Order: sequence, then C-alpha cells, then structure tokens
Amino acid sequence: MDNDIQKRDFAQTLARGLNCLEKLAETDAPATCTEVARAMDVSRAAARRILLTLESLGYVKEERGLYASTPKVLSLGRGVLHRTNVWTAASSVVMRLADELNEPCSISVLEGLDILFVSRDATRRIYTSRLGVGDRLPAHCSASGKMLLASLPFNELDQRLGGITLRKQGPASITDVDILKSKLGEARQADFATAVDEMENGTISIAVPLRERSGRVIAAMSVASHRDRMAPGELEERILPPLRRSAREVQDILRDYQDRNWAVL
Repeated sequence: MDNDIQKRDFAQTLARGLNCLEKLAETDAPATCTEVARAMDVSRAAARRILLTLESLGYVKEERGLYASTPKVLSLGRGVLHRTNVWTAASSVVMRLADELNEPCSISVLEGLDILFVSRDATRRIYTSRLGVGDRLPAHCSASGKMLLASLPFNELDQRLGGITLRKQGPASITDVDILKSKLGEARQADFATAVDEMENGTISIAVPLRERSGRVIAAMSVASHRDRMAPGELEERILPPLRRSAREVQDILRDYQDRNWAVL
C-alpha cells in the first residue's frame, strides 16, 4: 500500500486506544491515569479520554482512580485463536507429550520481542505465575523465544535487537545483545535452544522450531521443567528426542492446514 494512502487512512485515535490496552496488559497492577499517560507518552488529558472511552465500552474498569483492563479484552483475541484452529488441532499433540513427560509443554509464536503462547498444557506449572494460551514471556530468556529469534533473517534480527535493553529476569538471563546473538547462532546451528535459570531461578526449558511447507519457521514447541525435577543435562539427552518427534507431528498438522487454508499461517 502506498505510504501516502497509509498516512491518510491511519486512525490515530484507534491506535491510541489499542496502545492503551497494551500498556494496561503489561502492568502487574492497576495504574493511575498519570501512569498510563506516561507509558503511552501522551498528555494526561488525552489518556483520560481514552480510558473513559474504553471504560464505557467495558474494556477497562476504574476504582479509586486506578484503571485495569477487564476480561472483555480477552474476547478480542479469543475469536482469532479459535478461528485459527490449527493450534487447537495441535493441542492434542501438546497434551500427549506433556502427559508422556509429566512436564509442561507449549507452542509459541514470536510477537516483537515476546513469545505468545498459542497452545499450552495448563495443568502443570514451573513458573511463579500460571501461564496459558494468550500469555507472553520475554523471548530473550526463554528457549522458545531464542529458537524463534534464531530463525529470523539476520537483517530482521538486527532490526529487532537494535538499541534495545534486555531485562534481567532470572539469575542467568542474557542481557548483552552480542552474547545473545552468539547464543542464537548456536541454536540456529543445533536446531534447538535451551534456557537454564534465565526466566526464573531453577527453571529449565528446551525448544525446537515448527516449520511450514516452505521451511519458514512460524512457531516453536517447547518442554519446560525445574531443577528440582530434572537436571539441565537431561533436556538434550531425554527430552529432545520425544520433543522432536512431537514437533514433526505438529508440522504435519500445520502443513495439512496450510494446504487447505494457507492464509491463516
């Protein structure tokens, strides 16, 4: 689309409303109008108008001057996830592997510098917070995220990592971009990635890529555990073979779905 047309048709008010919902989703607790304005880099008056509009539509609630998103926000993504039923179909493989290993298993896609869970066994848990479909984690300190970042073209990877600050999550989180790129090169070569003590102390995980028919990586499948239950060395020795087997099953589902409805992938 022509850039002039894009600029003319760009709805700034809508963009700000969506940005406001994103900022509220990123906070661990309700935020004041001033905090929202600061996060959005707009005036307090502009933030207040947006918050009041979202509140009237039922996407935001206010209590004693604090604003938080409501469960109605989930409806915005639920339809897409259900309509893209390739991930629903793949969930049977995820659950079967989780039962076989008695460890959490998931499928994630890359969104910016986060991973987004599109399929996940929600019955098992290793992180402080219980995670499910639609939740996010920083890509740089998760096995799935590192696998997905490693699969990007070099120029796109440089763009995404250019000028950013990598937040420390766990004691072994990689916060240096050059070191991260080196680790991503290793993951690209090995065709799997691991994370040990990077998201939280004691957490370990391993991930492999999921490729569409053309060979493009569109998601990652992972298994996670904790040092209390498994030694990090077991990830490659014991977990990687069944993970790769299950990933091939998911890829067959992806490619079959692609043959019938390629536009959704």
